[in-house]
Amino acid sequence: MKNNLPTLGSLEEEIMQISWKEPEVSVRFVFEKLKKKRDIAYTTVMTIMSRLQTKGVLNRKQQENGAYIYSPAESKEKFLEKTSAKIIKHLIHNCGEVAVAQFFDIIESGEYKSSEWRKKLKQVK
Repeated sequence: MKNNLPTLGSLEEEIMQISWKEPEVSVRFVFEKLKKKRDIAYTTVMTIMSRLQTKGVLNRKQQENGAYIYSPAESKEKFLEKTSAKIIKHLIHNCGEVAVAQFFDIIESGEYKSSEWRKKLKQVK
């Protein structure tokens, strides 16, 4: 599976895609979804979900039976906003004007057909 969320590993992304579709998930629920697509151990899913909680991407609460229930710390859209802002700031810091110029060139090329981008681009000009 292609990783579209640059700050997450491919398995982390798969887990988050499942988590963003449900209000709350257990490790068992995510494991059952993932094992339909890949050979994976329950303990691997448990470890990755724990790491996502440590990173602040998932929230975790313990049920009376001792099992953990996870929920996304924020919506997928909010996560992508924050992630893209971080990446863009990093690019500008490291590449300066070249990164900004390339961004505008790519949008103006028409390769990406977002009318929202075009509106914002016109406001900058």
